[in-house]
Amino acid sequence: MIVGLDGTALTIAGPDIARDAGASLAELQWIANAYLVALAIALFPAGRLADRIGRRRVFVAGVAGFGVVSLLIAVSSAAWLLIALRAVQGACGALLQPAALALLRASFSGKRLDLALGVWGGAGALSIAAGPVVAGLIVQNFGWPMVFLVNGPIAAVTVVLALCAVGESRAAGRPGRPLELVRAPGVVLGTVLIGLIYFALYGLLFFLTLYLRNLRGFDPVATAEWLLPLTAVLVLSAPVGGALTAKFGPRWPAVGGLVLVLLGMLGFLAIGTATTQAEVLPAALVLGSGTGVALIAATQVVIANAPVAMSGLASALQQVATQAGGVAGILVLGAVVSWQVGELAPPGTDVGLAAQGIGGGSAAFVPGFQAAVIAAAVVIAAGAVLATRTSDRPSAQPAGPPDRPSDVDGERRHQQ
Repeated sequence: MIVGLDGTALTIAGPDIARDAGASLAELQWIANAYLVALAIALFPAGRLADRIGRRRVFVAGVAGFGVVSLLIAVSSAAWLLIALRAVQGACGALLQPAALALLRASFSGKRLDLALGVWGGAGALSIAAGPVVAGLIVQNFGWPMVFLVNGPIAAVTVVLALCAVGESRAAGRPGRPLELVRAPGVVLGTVLIGLIYFALYGLLFFLTLYLRNLRGFDPVATAEWLLPLTAVLVLSAPVGGALTAKFGPRWPAVGGLVLVLLGMLGFLAIGTATTQAEVLPAALVLGSGTGVALIAATQVVIANAPVAMSGLASALQQVATQAGGVAGILVLGAVVSWQVGELAPPGTDVGLAAQGIGGGSAAFVPGFQAAVIAAAVVIAAGAVLATRTSDRPSAQPAGPPDRPSDVDGERRHQQ
Protein backbone atom coordinates (compact mmCIF):
# COMPACT_ATOMS: atom_id res chain seq x y z
CA MET A 1 0.00 0.00 0.00
CA ILE A 2 2.86 2.44 0.65
CA VAL A 3 3.95 1.96 -2.95
CA GLY A 4 0.46 2.79 -4.21
CA LEU A 5 0.18 5.75 -1.85
CA ASP A 6 3.46 7.18 -3.09
CA GLY A 7 2.41 6.75 -6.71
CA THR A 8 -0.83 8.70 -6.50
CA ALA A 9 0.36 11.03 -3.74
CA LEU A 10 3.12 12.26 -6.02
CA THR A 11 0.57 13.43 -8.56
CA ILE A 12 -0.84 15.77 -5.90
CA ALA A 13 2.49 16.79 -4.38
CA GLY A 14 4.23 17.17 -7.74
CA PRO A 15 3.55 20.88 -8.32
CA ASP A 16 4.73 21.72 -4.77
CA ILE A 17 7.86 19.61 -5.20
CA ALA A 18 8.57 21.36 -8.50
CA ARG A 19 8.23 24.77 -6.86
CA ASP A 20 10.48 23.99 -3.89
CA ALA A 21 13.11 22.19 -5.96
CA GLY A 22 12.95 24.63 -8.88
CA ALA A 23 12.21 21.68 -11.18
CA SER A 24 11.13 22.06 -14.79
CA LEU A 25 8.31 19.97 -16.27
CA ALA A 26 10.90 17.51 -17.61
CA GLU A 27 12.53 17.20 -14.18
CA LEU A 28 9.13 16.76 -12.54
CA GLN A 29 8.33 13.98 -15.00
CA TRP A 30 11.57 12.25 -14.07
CA ILE A 31 10.96 12.66 -10.35
CA ALA A 32 7.86 10.58 -11.06
CA ASN A 33 9.42 8.32 -13.68
CA ALA A 34 12.84 7.61 -12.10
CA TYR A 35 11.06 5.39 -9.60
CA LEU A 36 9.11 3.60 -12.33
CA VAL A 37 12.15 3.09 -14.59
CA ALA A 38 14.39 1.76 -11.80
CA LEU A 39 11.58 -0.49 -10.62
CA ALA A 40 11.02 -1.90 -14.11
CA ILE A 41 14.75 -2.59 -14.61
CA ALA A 42 15.22 -4.30 -11.23
CA LEU A 43 12.03 -6.36 -11.11
CA PHE A 44 13.25 -9.48 -12.92
CA PRO A 45 16.47 -9.81 -10.92
CA ALA A 46 14.47 -9.19 -7.75
CA GLY A 47 11.89 -11.83 -8.71
CA ARG A 48 14.58 -14.44 -9.32
CA LEU A 49 16.29 -13.48 -6.08
CA ALA A 50 13.02 -13.97 -4.19
CA ASP A 51 12.50 -17.40 -5.75
CA ARG A 52 16.08 -18.39 -4.87
CA ILE A 53 16.71 -17.10 -1.34
CA GLY A 54 13.15 -16.68 -0.03
CA ARG A 55 10.20 -14.43 -0.78
CA ARG A 56 9.67 -13.23 2.78
CA ARG A 57 13.34 -12.36 3.21
CA VAL A 58 13.40 -10.28 0.04
CA PHE A 59 10.06 -8.67 0.87
CA VAL A 60 11.29 -7.54 4.30
CA ALA A 61 14.50 -6.13 2.80
CA GLY A 62 12.50 -4.20 0.21
CA VAL A 63 10.07 -2.74 2.72
CA ALA A 64 12.86 -1.66 5.08
CA GLY A 65 14.81 -0.05 2.24
CA PHE A 66 11.71 1.68 0.93
CA GLY A 67 11.09 3.25 4.34
CA VAL A 68 14.67 4.46 4.78
CA VAL A 69 14.89 6.02 1.31
CA SER A 70 11.52 7.70 1.81
CA LEU A 71 12.96 9.49 4.84
CA LEU A 72 15.94 10.67 2.75
CA ILE A 73 13.61 11.99 0.04
CA ALA A 74 11.71 13.98 2.66
CA VAL A 75 14.85 15.93 3.64
CA SER A 76 16.05 16.56 0.06
CA SER A 77 15.30 19.64 -2.04
CA ALA A 78 17.50 19.50 -5.15
CA ALA A 79 15.78 18.15 -8.26
CA TRP A 80 18.74 15.94 -9.27
CA LEU A 81 18.90 14.41 -5.78
CA LEU A 82 15.17 13.75 -5.72
CA ILE A 83 15.46 11.98 -9.08
CA ALA A 84 18.37 9.84 -7.82
CA LEU A 85 16.64 8.92 -4.56
CA ARG A 86 13.43 8.07 -6.37
CA ALA A 87 15.47 5.65 -8.49
CA VAL A 88 16.85 3.98 -5.35
CA GLN A 89 13.34 3.85 -3.95
CA GLY A 90 12.29 2.09 -7.15
CA ALA A 91 14.96 -0.56 -6.62
CA CYS A 92 13.58 -1.19 -3.12
CA GLY A 93 10.08 -1.39 -4.58
CA ALA A 94 11.39 -4.03 -6.98
CA LEU A 95 12.39 -6.16 -4.00
CA LEU A 96 9.11 -5.93 -2.15
CA GLN A 97 6.45 -6.05 -4.88
CA PRO A 98 7.17 -9.35 -6.69
CA ALA A 99 7.91 -11.04 -3.37
CA ALA A 100 4.57 -9.89 -1.96
CA LEU A 101 2.55 -11.29 -4.85
CA ALA A 102 4.62 -14.50 -4.87
CA LEU A 103 3.88 -15.02 -1.17
CA LEU A 104 0.20 -14.74 -2.01
CA ARG A 105 0.60 -17.25 -4.84
CA ALA A 106 2.30 -19.65 -2.44
CA SER A 107 -0.66 -19.61 -0.05
CA PHE A 108 -3.63 -19.88 -2.45
CA SER A 109 -4.56 -21.84 -5.56
CA GLY A 110 -7.48 -22.30 -7.92
CA LYS A 111 -10.53 -20.13 -7.35
CA ARG A 112 -9.23 -19.15 -3.93
CA LEU A 113 -6.29 -17.55 -5.74
CA ASP A 114 -8.68 -15.57 -7.94
CA LEU A 115 -10.50 -14.25 -4.88
CA ALA A 116 -7.24 -13.59 -3.04
CA LEU A 117 -6.00 -11.59 -6.01
CA GLY A 118 -9.22 -9.59 -5.82
CA VAL A 119 -8.59 -8.78 -2.16
CA TRP A 120 -4.95 -7.94 -2.98
CA GLY A 121 -6.15 -5.71 -5.81
CA GLY A 122 -8.63 -4.04 -3.49
CA ALA A 123 -5.87 -3.26 -0.99
CA GLY A 124 -3.79 -1.74 -3.78
CA ALA A 125 -6.78 0.17 -5.07
CA LEU A 126 -7.47 1.48 -1.58
CA SER A 127 -3.98 2.94 -1.49
CA ILE A 128 -4.50 4.52 -4.92
CA ALA A 129 -7.81 5.96 -3.79
CA ALA A 130 -6.42 7.20 -0.49
CA GLY A 131 -3.28 8.64 -2.06
CA PRO A 132 -4.76 11.88 -3.43
CA VAL A 133 -6.83 12.51 -0.30
CA VAL A 134 -4.01 11.74 2.14
CA ALA A 135 -1.51 13.69 0.06
CA GLY A 136 -3.89 16.62 -0.33
CA LEU A 137 -4.40 16.91 3.42
CA ILE A 138 -0.72 16.41 4.19
CA VAL A 139 0.62 18.80 1.53
CA GLN A 140 -1.83 21.53 2.43
CA ASN A 141 -1.24 21.29 6.19
CA PHE A 142 2.32 19.98 6.58
CA GLY A 143 4.10 20.29 3.23
CA TRP A 144 5.12 17.69 0.67
CA PRO A 145 8.04 16.13 2.66
CA MET A 146 5.54 14.66 5.12
CA VAL A 147 4.10 12.55 2.26
CA PHE A 148 7.34 10.58 2.36
CA LEU A 149 8.00 10.81 6.10
CA VAL A 150 4.87 8.78 6.88
CA ASN A 151 6.40 5.81 5.04
CA GLY A 152 8.96 5.31 7.82
CA PRO A 153 6.64 4.10 10.60
CA ILE A 154 4.42 2.23 8.11
CA ALA A 155 7.45 0.32 6.81
CA ALA A 156 8.58 -0.49 10.35
CA VAL A 157 5.19 -1.95 11.30
CA THR A 158 5.06 -3.93 8.05
CA VAL A 159 8.48 -5.49 8.68
CA VAL A 160 7.41 -6.62 12.17
CA LEU A 161 4.13 -8.08 10.85
CA ALA A 162 5.89 -9.92 8.03
CA LEU A 163 8.42 -11.48 10.37
CA CYS A 164 5.73 -12.55 12.84
CA ALA A 165 2.85 -13.62 10.59
CA VAL A 166 4.22 -14.65 7.17
CA GLY A 167 5.89 -17.98 6.43
CA GLU A 168 8.99 -18.27 4.26
CA SER A 169 8.66 -19.62 0.72
CA ARG A 170 11.14 -20.36 -2.04
CA ALA A 171 11.38 -22.41 -5.22
CA ALA A 172 12.91 -25.87 -5.15
CA GLY A 173 15.92 -26.31 -7.39
CA ARG A 174 16.96 -23.79 -10.02
CA PRO A 175 14.61 -20.79 -10.43
CA GLY A 176 13.29 -20.40 -13.93
CA ARG A 177 14.36 -17.78 -16.45
CA PRO A 178 12.22 -14.99 -17.97
CA LEU A 179 12.29 -16.66 -21.39
CA GLU A 180 10.79 -19.82 -19.93
CA LEU A 181 8.08 -17.78 -18.26
CA VAL A 182 6.94 -15.90 -21.35
CA ARG A 183 6.52 -19.19 -23.20
CA ALA A 184 3.71 -20.15 -20.81
CA PRO A 185 0.31 -19.80 -22.55
CA GLY A 186 -1.36 -16.45 -22.01
CA VAL A 187 1.41 -14.89 -19.92
CA VAL A 188 2.57 -12.42 -22.59
CA LEU A 189 -1.00 -11.43 -23.47
CA GLY A 190 -1.90 -10.80 -19.85
CA THR A 191 1.25 -8.73 -19.42
CA VAL A 192 0.43 -6.58 -22.44
CA LEU A 193 -3.10 -5.95 -21.16
CA ILE A 194 -1.79 -4.81 -17.76
CA GLY A 195 0.66 -2.45 -19.47
CA LEU A 196 -2.05 -0.90 -21.66
CA ILE A 197 -4.35 -0.31 -18.68
CA TYR A 198 -1.64 1.48 -16.69
CA PHE A 199 -0.60 3.43 -19.80
CA ALA A 200 -4.01 5.06 -19.85
CA LEU A 201 -4.50 5.36 -16.08
CA TYR A 202 -1.14 6.92 -15.17
CA GLY A 203 -1.13 9.23 -18.18
CA LEU A 204 -4.63 10.48 -17.42
CA LEU A 205 -3.91 11.06 -13.71
CA PHE A 206 -0.68 12.95 -14.43
CA PHE A 207 -2.23 15.48 -16.81
CA LEU A 208 -5.55 15.65 -15.01
CA THR A 209 -3.62 16.79 -11.94
CA LEU A 210 -1.80 19.47 -13.95
CA TYR A 211 -5.18 20.63 -15.24
CA LEU A 212 -6.69 20.85 -11.76
CA ARG A 213 -3.74 22.32 -9.87
CA ASN A 214 -2.38 24.73 -12.47
CA LEU A 215 -5.12 25.62 -14.95
CA ARG A 216 -8.01 25.54 -12.48
CA GLY A 217 -5.97 26.72 -9.49
CA PHE A 218 -7.30 24.07 -7.10
CA ASP A 219 -5.47 23.50 -3.82
CA PRO A 220 -4.22 19.97 -2.97
CA VAL A 221 -7.34 18.99 -1.00
CA ALA A 222 -9.74 20.21 -3.68
CA THR A 223 -7.71 18.34 -6.30
CA ALA A 224 -7.87 15.16 -4.22
CA GLU A 225 -11.64 15.50 -3.85
CA TRP A 226 -11.96 15.91 -7.61
CA LEU A 227 -9.98 12.71 -8.25
CA LEU A 228 -11.57 10.68 -5.44
CA PRO A 229 -14.51 9.16 -7.39
CA LEU A 230 -12.14 7.88 -10.08
CA THR A 231 -9.74 6.24 -7.64
CA ALA A 232 -12.15 5.19 -4.87
CA VAL A 233 -14.32 3.05 -7.13
CA LEU A 234 -11.26 0.88 -7.77
CA VAL A 235 -11.52 -0.32 -4.17
CA LEU A 236 -14.86 -1.99 -4.92
CA SER A 237 -14.28 -3.03 -8.51
CA ALA A 238 -11.05 -4.97 -7.87
CA PRO A 239 -12.64 -7.59 -5.56
CA VAL A 240 -15.60 -7.74 -7.95
CA GLY A 241 -13.13 -8.46 -10.73
CA GLY A 242 -11.66 -11.29 -8.67
CA ALA A 243 -15.09 -12.81 -8.09
CA LEU A 244 -16.07 -12.51 -11.77
CA THR A 245 -12.79 -14.05 -12.87
CA ALA A 246 -13.21 -16.95 -10.44
CA LYS A 247 -16.70 -17.67 -11.82
CA PHE A 248 -16.34 -17.01 -15.54
CA GLY A 249 -12.63 -17.08 -16.26
CA PRO A 250 -10.57 -14.02 -17.23
CA ARG A 251 -11.69 -13.41 -20.83
CA TRP A 252 -15.00 -11.62 -20.43
CA PRO A 253 -14.11 -9.71 -17.25
CA ALA A 254 -11.02 -8.44 -19.10
CA VAL A 255 -12.97 -7.52 -22.24
CA GLY A 256 -15.87 -5.99 -20.35
CA GLY A 257 -13.57 -4.08 -18.02
CA LEU A 258 -11.59 -2.61 -20.91
CA VAL A 259 -14.78 -1.57 -22.71
CA LEU A 260 -15.83 0.29 -19.56
CA VAL A 261 -12.39 1.94 -19.39
CA LEU A 262 -12.80 3.02 -23.02
CA LEU A 263 -16.24 4.53 -22.41
CA GLY A 264 -15.06 6.28 -19.26
CA MET A 265 -11.98 7.65 -21.01
CA LEU A 266 -14.08 9.11 -23.80
CA GLY A 267 -16.24 10.80 -21.17
CA PHE A 268 -13.22 12.91 -20.18
CA LEU A 269 -13.38 14.61 -23.57
CA ALA A 270 -15.98 16.85 -21.88
CA ILE A 271 -13.18 18.53 -19.91
CA GLY A 272 -13.07 22.29 -20.49
CA THR A 273 -11.72 25.35 -18.73
CA ALA A 274 -14.69 25.43 -16.31
CA THR A 275 -15.89 21.80 -16.15
CA THR A 276 -17.49 20.79 -12.85
CA GLN A 277 -16.84 17.51 -11.09
CA ALA A 278 -20.47 16.47 -11.56
CA GLU A 279 -20.13 16.75 -15.34
CA VAL A 280 -17.41 14.09 -15.50
CA LEU A 281 -18.52 12.02 -12.48
CA PRO A 282 -20.24 9.30 -14.59
CA ALA A 283 -17.13 8.96 -16.74
CA ALA A 284 -14.90 8.73 -13.65
CA LEU A 285 -17.04 6.00 -12.07
CA VAL A 286 -17.22 3.98 -15.28
CA LEU A 287 -13.47 4.29 -15.90
CA GLY A 288 -12.56 3.33 -12.34
CA SER A 289 -14.93 0.36 -12.32
CA GLY A 290 -13.60 -1.00 -15.58
CA THR A 291 -10.00 -0.53 -14.51
CA GLY A 292 -10.41 -2.61 -11.34
CA VAL A 293 -12.18 -5.48 -13.11
CA ALA A 294 -9.82 -5.58 -16.09
CA LEU A 295 -6.65 -5.37 -13.99
CA ILE A 296 -7.55 -8.33 -11.77
CA ALA A 297 -8.56 -10.44 -14.78
CA ALA A 298 -5.30 -9.63 -16.60
CA THR A 299 -3.25 -10.29 -13.44
CA GLN A 300 -4.93 -13.68 -13.06
CA VAL A 301 -3.90 -14.54 -16.62
CA VAL A 302 -0.25 -13.87 -15.76
CA ILE A 303 -0.05 -15.34 -12.25
CA ALA A 304 -2.27 -18.42 -12.61
CA ASN A 305 -0.74 -19.51 -15.93
CA ALA A 306 2.87 -19.24 -14.75
CA PRO A 307 4.65 -22.35 -13.41
CA VAL A 308 4.34 -22.42 -9.63
CA ALA A 309 8.12 -22.58 -9.18
CA MET A 310 8.40 -19.23 -11.03
CA SER A 311 5.96 -17.25 -8.88
CA GLY A 312 8.55 -14.58 -8.11
CA LEU A 313 9.37 -14.07 -11.78
CA ALA A 314 5.69 -14.03 -12.72
CA SER A 315 5.03 -11.41 -10.08
CA ALA A 316 7.99 -9.41 -11.38
CA LEU A 317 6.60 -9.60 -14.91
CA GLN A 318 3.25 -8.28 -13.68
CA GLN A 319 4.99 -5.37 -12.00
CA VAL A 320 7.17 -4.66 -15.05
CA ALA A 321 4.00 -4.29 -17.08
CA THR A 322 2.57 -1.96 -14.44
CA GLN A 323 5.58 0.34 -14.26
CA ALA A 324 6.49 0.26 -17.95
CA GLY A 325 2.90 1.05 -18.86
CA GLY A 326 2.86 3.94 -16.41
CA VAL A 327 6.13 5.40 -17.71
CA ALA A 328 5.00 5.05 -21.32
CA GLY A 329 1.65 6.67 -20.52
CA ILE A 330 3.22 9.75 -18.96
CA LEU A 331 5.89 10.13 -21.67
CA VAL A 332 3.81 9.29 -24.76
CA LEU A 333 0.72 11.20 -23.71
CA GLY A 334 3.03 14.02 -22.62
CA ALA A 335 4.39 14.12 -26.16
CA VAL A 336 0.83 14.29 -27.50
CA VAL A 337 -0.04 17.18 -25.18
CA SER A 338 3.21 18.99 -26.07
CA TRP A 339 2.53 18.54 -29.77
CA GLN A 340 -0.97 19.96 -29.48
CA VAL A 341 0.19 22.87 -27.32
CA GLY A 342 2.93 23.57 -29.86
CA GLU A 343 0.33 23.70 -32.63
CA LEU A 344 -2.08 26.06 -30.85
CA ALA A 345 -0.04 28.14 -28.39
CA PRO A 346 2.54 30.87 -29.13
CA PRO A 347 5.92 29.45 -30.21
CA GLY A 348 8.04 28.14 -27.34
CA THR A 349 5.15 27.72 -24.88
CA ASP A 350 5.92 25.01 -22.32
CA VAL A 351 3.19 22.49 -21.36
CA GLY A 352 3.52 23.43 -17.71
CA LEU A 353 3.18 27.13 -18.57
CA ALA A 354 0.22 26.37 -20.79
CA ALA A 355 -1.49 24.60 -17.91
CA GLN A 356 -1.00 27.77 -15.87
CA GLY A 357 -2.38 29.97 -18.59
CA ILE A 358 0.93 31.79 -19.07
CA GLY A 359 1.64 33.30 -22.45
CA GLY A 360 -1.80 32.56 -23.81
CA GLY A 361 -1.30 28.83 -23.38
CA SER A 362 -4.44 27.99 -21.41
CA ALA A 363 -6.51 27.85 -24.59
CA ALA A 364 -4.08 25.23 -25.92
CA PHE A 365 -3.78 23.01 -22.86
CA VAL A 366 -7.38 21.76 -22.89
CA PRO A 367 -7.22 20.63 -26.56
CA GLY A 368 -3.86 19.04 -25.73
CA PHE A 369 -5.43 17.17 -22.82
CA GLN A 370 -8.30 16.03 -25.05
CA ALA A 371 -5.84 14.81 -27.69
CA ALA A 372 -4.09 12.75 -25.01
CA VAL A 373 -7.46 11.28 -23.94
CA ILE A 374 -8.16 10.23 -27.53
CA ALA A 375 -4.72 8.61 -27.80
CA ALA A 376 -5.28 6.71 -24.54
CA ALA A 377 -8.74 5.61 -25.73
CA VAL A 378 -7.24 4.16 -28.92
CA VAL A 379 -4.74 2.18 -26.84
CA ILE A 380 -7.51 0.82 -24.60
CA ALA A 381 -9.64 -0.11 -27.61
CA ALA A 382 -6.73 -2.15 -28.96
CA GLY A 383 -6.44 -3.80 -25.55
CA ALA A 384 -10.12 -4.77 -25.57
CA VAL A 385 -9.65 -6.49 -28.92
CA LEU A 386 -6.57 -8.34 -27.64
CA ALA A 387 -8.44 -9.43 -24.50
CA THR A 388 -10.85 -11.49 -26.62
CA ARG A 389 -7.92 -13.85 -27.24
CA THR A 390 -7.48 -14.80 -23.59
CA SER A 391 -8.79 -18.14 -22.30
CA ASP A 392 -12.41 -18.14 -21.14
CA ARG A 393 -11.86 -21.05 -18.78
CA PRO A 394 -11.77 -20.43 -15.01
CA SER A 395 -8.61 -21.54 -13.26
CA ALA A 396 -8.64 -25.34 -13.05
CA GLN A 397 -6.04 -25.67 -10.32
CA PRO A 398 -7.29 -27.38 -7.18
CA ALA A 399 -8.05 -25.00 -4.36
CA GLY A 400 -6.07 -25.27 -1.17
CA PRO A 401 -6.95 -24.08 2.32
CA PRO A 402 -6.55 -20.30 2.45
CA ASP A 403 -5.20 -20.33 5.99
CA ARG A 404 -2.39 -22.83 5.45
CA PRO A 405 0.74 -21.16 3.94
CA SER A 406 2.76 -23.51 1.80
CA ASP A 407 5.87 -23.42 -0.30
CA VAL A 408 5.23 -23.06 -4.02
CA ASP A 409 7.00 -26.33 -4.77
CA GLY A 410 4.69 -28.18 -2.37
CA GLU A 411 7.26 -28.60 0.39
CA ARG A 412 6.16 -27.71 3.91
CA ARG A 413 8.51 -25.39 5.70
CA HIS A 414 8.71 -24.21 9.27
CA GLN A 415 6.32 -21.29 9.68
CA GLN A 416 7.91 -18.61 11.82
